[in-house]
This record gives sequence, C-alpha cells and structure tokens, in this order.
Amino acid sequence: MVLNEGEILFHEGDQNQNLYIVKDGTLHAISSKNLNLVRYQSGDLINELSFLKGNRCTETIYADEDCDLLEISPETLNETLLQESSWIKSIVTFLANRLEIAQNNKHKTDKIKALPSLLYLLKSYENDDEISFEILFESVQKLFNISRENLESLLHLLDEFELLKFQNANVRIKNKNVIKLLYQTIRFRAQQKTIPPTILSMTEQMAILAIIKTVQQSSHPLNNGIFTISTNELQKVAKKNCHGLTMTPHTILPLFKRKLLKATTQKSSENQNAKTTFLHGHFESLLDLMELNKIYPQLDKALVRE
Repeated sequence: MVLNEGEILFHEGDQNQNLYIVKDGTLHAISSKNLNLVRYQSGDLINELSFLKGNRCTETIYADEDCDLLEISPETLNETLLQESSWIKSIVTFLANRLEIAQNNKHKTDKIKALPSLLYLLKSYENDDEISFEILFESVQKLFNISRENLESLLHLLDEFELLKFQNANVRIKNKNVIKLLYQTIRFRAQQKTIPPTILSMTEQMAILAIIKTVQQSSHPLNNGIFTISTNELQKVAKKNCHGLTMTPHTILPLFKRKLLKATTQKSSENQNAKTTFLHGHFESLLDLMELNKIYPQLDKALVRE
C-alpha cells in the first residue's frame, strides 16, 4: 500500500490490528504515553502489538514523505501459521507476550524515574496550595519526559498516602514536610546506590515513639514547636508504653546523630549535687519522620505493583 506525505496511517486508540512493514519512506509516531518522537524507516515494523495481541493502537502514525508499506492482516498470519508446524504459533505468542511485558515494565520504570522530579516541584509549594494539573504537567515535563497518564497515576498514588489531594484537575498540597523528606530520601538513595527497607531502625522507631508519647503527656508546653522533656520522664513512659523499652544513651544516640535531639543539663533546685538531663527537639519533625518511615516501603511496593 502507498501512504502519501502527510497522511495518517491510523490514530492512537484505533482498533486496527494490521501489521505494517516499511518498504520505503519515513513515518513518525506520537503517543500520549510516550512523548518522544518515534521514527519508522525502511525495514521497521509498525503496530506489532495490536497485530499479535489484538490491542488497540498505541500511537498515531504520520507519513513524513510518500511511503510504500506492506500490510499484513491477522487473518493472513493465521492462514500462514496453519500451514506451518504447530510450534511456530507458540513462538509468535511467546514473543507477543514478551513485547507486552517489556512495554509494561517501561511504563513502571518511567513513573519511578519521574517521581523525584514531581516531588522536587511539589516541595516548593506550601500546605493548602492548589496547583493546576496542566501547570504541574508542563513543569514536570521540563525535568522529565513523562506522559499525562503516568503523572496522573503518580498523583493518585501520593493522594492515597494523603500527601496531597488530586481532584478536578487540581492538586492541593496536604503534607509538604513529608513530601520534602521523601524527596531527600529518594535523592540520598540514588546517590548512595542503596535501597534500605525502612528509614528508621526498629530501635529508632521505638525511641521516637517513646519521645512522642512523653511529649504528649508532659506538662512542659511546646515553645515554637520545640519540646522539652527530662530523661526521667522518658524512662517512665518508655517502660510503661513501649514494651518495657529501657532508654539508655546508646538507644537515643542515633537521634542525636540525625540532629533530631539536643540535650542540656540543669542542677536540681532541691539538691545542688543532683543534675537533671533534658532533651529538646522539634515535635513536628519527629511526627513527619515517623510518617515517612511508614510511607516509604509502601510507596516502593505500590510503584512496582502498578
């Protein structure tokens, strides 16, 4: 068949199951899922997944010049396979399945690679800021070539974790701090080439949980978000609420290394020889870190699962 310059072979979403082989000329394809321009030249196959699996066309194909194409229908293939050995059809089916798996894997990989770019942009907004999807899509496009479908999928995923609200073609930021922490974690993971299963060790989680419960029960009010608790208070709460956890300097040392805690020592008003150690830190930062520790492994699984 001959396709003249500027003519369209088929549109994305068409139910065209024919296979085309380019004998002469050049064509290009555009797709909502792949924004890179794809070119087809002499010897290339077009529409092979629709041909082999019966799927709808995944691209819109344009002729850049007058083209000569060989058109093969599924019926022609079946007639040919009936004349060949039975194992030929098994091989064709196997190759079709492998092609579909490869395309699905690329779909997942693109989302995983685009996530840092999306988080980088989202962390620049404040809580309750509302952003148009179109504006966000254009901004992400400047950093990573992502399709609309993949971006919508990522936003719905972050919506599930209550980091934002994606509704009516608008995005509203709900938890900027955790978004920022998630971005920093993914960036660190990329730089260090390691994939830790969680952000916090079990000991760190138990220690932070004990501190949070102590702050909630403490009579000391927060001062611009900064808490002050004594180590004696912490010991009592830990034993009562954290399965008998003993709070030693070794237990909370990692939190000092993370710069989540600071310590001061004061003399007792009743006994000048006695000293009391107080711990200080930003309460919301601890809450956000615990939330990130919960989200991080679940997000990884969700990205691979989709």
